[in-house]
Amino acid sequence: MSNKGSAYGKAAGDTDFRKKYDLDEYAAKAKIREDAEKEERKARWEAKMAGKKYYKPMDGTETLTTARNATQDFSKLVGTTSLVPAGAGVGKRGRGAGFYCEACDLTFKDNLQYLEHTNSMQHQRNVGQTGEVKKATVEEVHARIEALWKRQEERKRDQVVSLQERLEVRKEEEEREREEKRRKRREAAEKKRLAEEEALKVKTEYGDDVRIEGEHDEDDMMAAMGFKGFGTTAKNPVVTSRNNTPLFVPDYHYSTTSKPQHPFYRILGDKTAKMASSSSAAAASLLKRQLKQMQAAKDLPGISCGLVNDNNIFEWEVMLMISEECKFYGGGNFRAYLSFPPTYPLMPPKMTFQSPIPFHPNIYPSGELCISILHPPEEDEYGYESAAERWSPVQTPETILLSVISLFEDPNDESPANVEAARLLREEREGRSKDFRRRVRKCVRESLGED
Repeated sequence: MSNKGSAYGKAAGDTDFRKKYDLDEYAAKAKIREDAEKEERKARWEAKMAGKKYYKPMDGTETLTTARNATQDFSKLVGTTSLVPAGAGVGKRGRGAGFYCEACDLTFKDNLQYLEHTNSMQHQRNVGQTGEVKKATVEEVHARIEALWKRQEERKRDQVVSLQERLEVRKEEEEREREEKRRKRREAAEKKRLAEEEALKVKTEYGDDVRIEGEHDEDDMMAAMGFKGFGTTAKNPVVTSRNNTPLFVPDYHYSTTSKPQHPFYRILGDKTAKMASSSSAAAASLLKRQLKQMQAAKDLPGISCGLVNDNNIFEWEVMLMISEECKFYGGGNFRAYLSFPPTYPLMPPKMTFQSPIPFHPNIYPSGELCISILHPPEEDEYGYESAAERWSPVQTPETILLSVISLFEDPNDESPANVEAARLLREEREGRSKDFRRRVRKCVRESLGED
């Protein structure tokens, strides 16, 4: 053997650097594989003798069979050229020309055979599925039906082309939104009622030793201010100088209705009056501009407005001429007053219908209108309305009157101002009575001077 060094720095005959294999280990692995193949051949033969089809035995790691997420695309191989090894065109085993299943190592010549194979138990077992489908629960069935219904509604909405159809679709959507809001309000009201009942139960059981949340907030605030109650003082306030020397001790009591007589407080009262006067002037300027815009607008059919008194911009007189297409109130001319507060637009106006007062679920017998957007911007203590549904400074007389006309076309009988009108309206909608229609048409005729 030559002593010439190799590329590895050692003699060419030295092969110690090569990897050594454990022959016993690989012999054991080969035996395990051969035993598994023998067991599989035996199982296949037994299944064939019994006239059954052989399936790969389950090892406990399989999952339930689910629907395929991807769509089978059988056109992707059309017009393509595939290189296959020699002998691949014989039989189904191995990759060949056609539709190849990688999980089962089989090739099919047409897409029908391939599709049937992907749905077979043999394929399901090879991809790790049991072939059994999970039984759906009632909730899952409801969710599936709801999803299919929404998909159908979206397709229907996409097919809408005319304006009338779009308006009908939008009306249906608004009705569903209103129903969802009603449901949430009812749930909130019920939750609040249960909480109050629970608190009252605890109070009844334990007496005055337990404080209900919010019960004594006013008393605590007055105690912190040194008052026994609003309108009186527990101790007279002392006004001091910088060195805490008493300057004077007022001999009067605080009052929420009377104005303090001391000059110090008279100055504060004058400043408050000036601020209120400035706010009132801003509201008057805004109302003048909005009235002028509405009187000049040509796209407000059925609405006429003016002043009750030319010297008072805060009192408006409006006439609502309801379209003949309105189901119940069509053709009626209803007169109302809009009274704006000096704090407008921070606070809403008040709308009162004049005689003849419409017979309407959302109009009190006195003529005052009950509608969400004219309620003060605060949380409803009963939980029927959210703050977003109430008054906001972005509202204008135009949006108010348009909402009122919409209320004539679709009265709301959920939280009525006129209980009798709401009851008759529900009976009218259920087809049990025509009294609501008769009462309404009588009001319409009176508004036209016919009765």
